[in-house]
Order: sequence, then structure tokens, then C-alpha cells
Amino acid sequence: MTPHGLLSRLALPVRRALLTTLALAGPSAMAGIIIVPPPPPPPPLCLQPSLSQCSSVTYRNSYCGAQYDAYCQTQVETAWTARHNAAPKRTAVLPQSLGGGTGTVAYQAPQVLNTAFEGGNTTVAGQVLRGQVLARKGYQNLTAAEQAYKAVRDAWETNGEGIRSCQEYVHEKYYDFSRFEQGAGAYGDDFRALYEASKGTGGIASRTLYGKDGQALAPLWTSTSRAPKNAYYRFAPGAYPPFTTKYLFTSTAATKANNVLQRTAVTISDAWHQAMSTALIKVPDAVLNDSQRRQEAFEDLLARRDAVYAAWQRQSAKGLTTASINSQTALQLRTLDQSIESALVAAETEGCFETKVPRTSCDWSPRRYKVMVDKAMMARREADLSRCLLLTGNDFGEESFVRNAERLQLASLPDHDYTLNATLLTSYLQAYLQGLKDGGGLLDASTRTKRKGNTQSDSAHVGDDKFGGGYTFVGGWAVDSFGEGLWCETDARIFAALDVNVNVFSTNRTEVAHLEGEASTQGNDIRLKLNARVLGVELYNHDMAYPMHVTLVQETQFPRTDAARASGTFMVWFIPVTVTGGISATAGVRTELAAALTRDCAMDTVDLDLDGLVAPFGNVSGFVSVGAGVPDLQVGVMGSLTLINHALPLQAELGVHLTSSAHPTDPNRLFLHVEARLDQQLRLLDGTLSLFGQVGPFKGEFPLVAWPGLGTTNTLFTEAVDLPLYQL
Repeated sequence: MTPHGLLSRLALPVRRALLTTLALAGPSAMAGIIIVPPPPPPPPLCLQPSLSQCSSVTYRNSYCGAQYDAYCQTQVETAWTARHNAAPKRTAVLPQSLGGGTGTVAYQAPQVLNTAFEGGNTTVAGQVLRGQVLARKGYQNLTAAEQAYKAVRDAWETNGEGIRSCQEYVHEKYYDFSRFEQGAGAYGDDFRALYEASKGTGGIASRTLYGKDGQALAPLWTSTSRAPKNAYYRFAPGAYPPFTTKYLFTSTAATKANNVLQRTAVTISDAWHQAMSTALIKVPDAVLNDSQRRQEAFEDLLARRDAVYAAWQRQSAKGLTTASINSQTALQLRTLDQSIESALVAAETEGCFETKVPRTSCDWSPRRYKVMVDKAMMARREADLSRCLLLTGNDFGEESFVRNAERLQLASLPDHDYTLNATLLTSYLQAYLQGLKDGGGLLDASTRTKRKGNTQSDSAHVGDDKFGGGYTFVGGWAVDSFGEGLWCETDARIFAALDVNVNVFSTNRTEVAHLEGEASTQGNDIRLKLNARVLGVELYNHDMAYPMHVTLVQETQFPRTDAARASGTFMVWFIPVTVTGGISATAGVRTELAAALTRDCAMDTVDLDLDGLVAPFGNVSGFVSVGAGVPDLQVGVMGSLTLINHALPLQAELGVHLTSSAHPTDPNRLFLHVEARLDQQLRLLDGTLSLFGQVGPFKGEFPLVAWPGLGTTNTLFTEAVDLPLYQL
């Protein structure tokens, strides 16, 4: 046996001691000795894995996973097939990673558990969302805020016809519709179920609806309720500022869409909806609703174009336009027109302009039914809510005017208490509003005290622990100082501010944007302040004083993509999949200002004009992406989700001027002129984001979020008044 062979057979402690001795003895003693490493350890003992182990990426990438790869593949396929066979089925639009097109999938309804719905008291939409989530959760496992809101709703049901808030007033004035709408929350984004329910017991189709006090409601549809054959027929080439380059529509699709007859081809009725539903019954709802979503995106393009041109018209009427502004506006319009034509070409490919058949899959969908119902019912209710909030301040206490109307001393309000039912309250609001107009003053309607401005604010948050969105806003106008010193010290101010926040795969809320704008007079200056903070970074801060006179048009817009990213693990039946979510956002402030100021405190007079628009806006959408899972599973994602679209345009014209000596009632008096309007444009929680999985030939759809969406536009206040300053 060789020396190195003998050494390798010695026990490890003996071998180490011998080698140490030899090392101390020097190199000559080590000659001829070769050290052999110990043999590798034996492979681990791999036990037969469980289904949970076979569904784990970590296990499948391990030594034992490789040994049991074939076994695991069989286990996963067998379990997946069993789940697939037992689950309900539906036709879905598939992601490209699973082949695209449409296909039959097993469907797992989304669970709505850790929700956060709060606020939104200035809109009917906010109240509807808060009511519908109760039904979506089956009135079980409610959060503290949801339990409190359910208690409010329960009180509305049990207190007879009496009314104690503006929100209850709208609910009870439209009682039959309100009850249907809240119950429809249980269907989530299943628009077919909502449509079928509308025709059943407690539905809204083909029947007269009533308020809680028995007053018949105006019908959803009338003979003048018209709509285009589909949304693409809303298209008509739009105007441009003078002496600018226009976009030329050259496609056959644009020619076909620009059809005046098709623009009002549909007379909306319950019979029309039923006829369309029957005619298209063989087309999967997924295809119909998907087409409707594309049409809504197209209508959004048209609305954006209209808004750009309307802004230019407004600026032109006020003398704010320049050659540069005209050119910038034209560039925006050309960009939008190019997108519009691209959408029309895609619609032509889809068959939306087909004339050989009476109807196409673009012409109706269960989702279009809901959109039409919302359009028919939302505006009238928002108007009622805004009027009630304005005239009562939501004060229905024992000492309130609405319960002591004789204190108003209006001949048109002879009764004492107008909160006994919705019909009485409607008559009160109409008569009181007319009384205020006839009085011609600036009064807080709920207190009858003089006011020197108008401010509105609200906040809301909606969603769950996967995706949610919220806002806080304040906007208004004010005229300060008069009557408290020299008239020449009078100042005016218009202001609006909007905060937008989201949560992604958690309940922690992240500020997406803080946007504010203010135009005011201060001393002998006109001051403009604008601030934009997006995702925690201040991107724009403008605070400048302009002497005596200023005109400007400005828009700051900040797009952000792939932000607020977070990850979570979700189960695709029994297989865990890591999903990353995030947001894309655009936020900014539009500002228009024409202002002039002259003070003469020696004569105690002032000439002031503050005419402007301050319009903060924020639009946020959610997205998800998914990485590779276990080897047997193909995965993909599909859908879109609008978390929040919010705009708060404030338009105001404030002026203080001295009348002439020939004024018939108030010669040589300082008069205040006010024209002001604050609107809120809002859309919340609209869309679905789904995971898709496929093992073998069997596909499944697993929605992460699925919300039906609700939008509204409401006027928070509008007023126009001229009166002498001394009356304030």
C-alpha cells in the first residue's frame, strides 16, 4: 500500500495529528504524500411529496423536486382537472400568454373581504358604492365603518317616510330604484345578472317606479331618449383654432363613423334592450362587455378632445389666447384625433360598422345596459342631493328651517315641517331656492346669515386590501375685508385643492398627488400660487405676485407609470402565485387667469377683476403582472382597472366696481359681482384584473378585483349675484 493510501485509511483525528507533525517537520517530510478528499455525502432521502410541495416553486427546483418531477406533474394535473371539472364555467377573453381570443374557463368568483368604503357624502355615487358593498358582502363580515353605514340605512327603512338627511331624501325620493340599485351590488361586475334582475320581482324594467311616499317617478326612458347605434357613431371631425394645422381623417372607418343618421339611431326603451339581448344571445357576454369597454375608452377620447377645444374657446372669449396657445392647442387636438382614428380603424376591423346585418356585437351588451341606466338616473339624483345640501346644510335638527319653515316668512312655504316625506321636502327646496333668488343676496341658506364666499369639501376612499383609491378636496371663493375697514382694502380669492391616494396589495395608503391652485389679490398685487406634489416629490411650485394686471393660461401635467409597486401571493386554486401590482397615474392643475386691480384708498375705492379657472385633476389606474410559477402551470393576466378619476374645475368671476352717478338705485356705490361654479367629475372602481392559469388543456380564471364602476358629474355650487358691498 502506498503512503498516501495508508494515510487516507487513518481515522480523521489521527490523520490531522500526523499531518500537523509532518508540517512542523518541514517540506521534506511531506514529500510523496497525496491528500485525498473525503467522499461526497450520499444524496438526501427524498420522500414522496404532497400536493402542496408539488405546487411549490422552491420544492420543484430542489434535488427532490427533480427526482419526483414526473410524479408531481401527474399530481398537479390530476388535482387541477378535478378542480376544473367541479367549478362553474364561462366564456372569457383570454390573455395572449394563453393563446388570446376567447375560450371556456373554470371560474372562481372573487372574495370581497377586507374592504374600505367611507365618505363621499357630497355625491350620490359615493352613497351608492357604500350601499352596494354591503350587498356584495352579503351584509356579513362588515368593517366598523360599514356596520355604521348599515345602521344608517336600516334606520331609513324603519323610520317611515320622515327624512333626517339629504342622503336619506334622495334614497327615499327614488325609493324603488334605490332598493334595486343597492341589491344589485351583490352581482359585482356580473352585468348579465344585473340585467336579468332588472326584469324580475323588485326590478326596474317595464314598470312604474315609486318613491317611499308613493309618488310616481319619472320613467327611466322616454320617447326622446336617443343613443347612437354604438359609441363609434358619436364621432364627427372637430374644429381647430384658426390658422393652425388640422389633422385629416383619411380612413374609410372615419367616413363610416361620421354618419348623422346612426348618431341617434336608437330610441332607448326596455323593449329595445330586450330585443338586443335576445338577438345577441349567442355572442358571449365577455365579448359584448369587452367591446363596450373599448367604446367607453373611445368616448373618453372624444370627451378629452371636447374639453381641450372648449378650454380654448373659453380662453378665446376672455381674450387669453395667443399664437402660441393656438399652436399648443392644435398639437393636443391632432394627437387626440390620431388616437381617435386609430380606435375607429380597430372598430372597423371588429365589424362595428357592418351594414349587412341589422346589429353587431358592438351595438349592445349587459354592461351597456348598466351604463345607460346610470346615465338616466345619476344626473337627476345628483341635482337633488346638491340642491338639498346647499339649501339645508344637511341640518334637519329640531331648530332647522326645514322643520320650522314659517321662520323664513315666505308665502310659498305655508307649512311648518317639510321633512315628513320626500314630496314635501322637494316642494320646500324649490320654493326656498326661488325665494333666495328673489332676495338677491348672499346668504348661507341653512342659517340665513350673510356670507362672503362659498367653500365645499369632501373626502372618500373605496376599495379593498388589493386595490383602493380615495380623494380629499376643497374648493371655493371668498371676498375679504370689506365692511371691516376701508372699502379699498377689499380682496378676492379663488382656490381649489385635490389630494389623491391609493393602496396596492395592502391597506396602507400612498399619496399619489397633492394638487392645489389659488389666485388672489393681495395689496397692490395679483398673486398666483400653484403646487403639484406627485408620489411624494414636489414637481412644481409656482408662487408669484403680478402687479396691477395679469393674463395667463397654464397647465401642469405629470404622468407616472409603474409606481407604488407591491407584491402579494395569491392562490390559483391550490397553487401559490406571486403577483406584482402597481399604478399608472396622471395628475396636474389647469389654470386660466385674467385679473386686474386698482386701489385708491384716498378715495376709499377699488376696481377689482379676478376671472379665472383653477382645475386640479388626478387619474389613477391599477395593473398587475405575474412571473413564472411551477413548471406545469401557464399563467397570464387580463383586464384593466380604473381606481379613481377625479377632476375639480372651479370657474369664478369676481369683481368689485364703482357704479356711475347715473345708477338708478345705488349711484357711486361699490358693487360686488360674483359668478362662480364648482363641479366634481368622478369615476371610481371600474374594471377587473384577473389571473388566468392553465394546466394541460384546462384553463381557469381567478379575478383579483372585480368592480362594476360608477361615475358621476355633479355641481357642488353655482351662483350669480350682483349687490352693493354695503349690504354685506
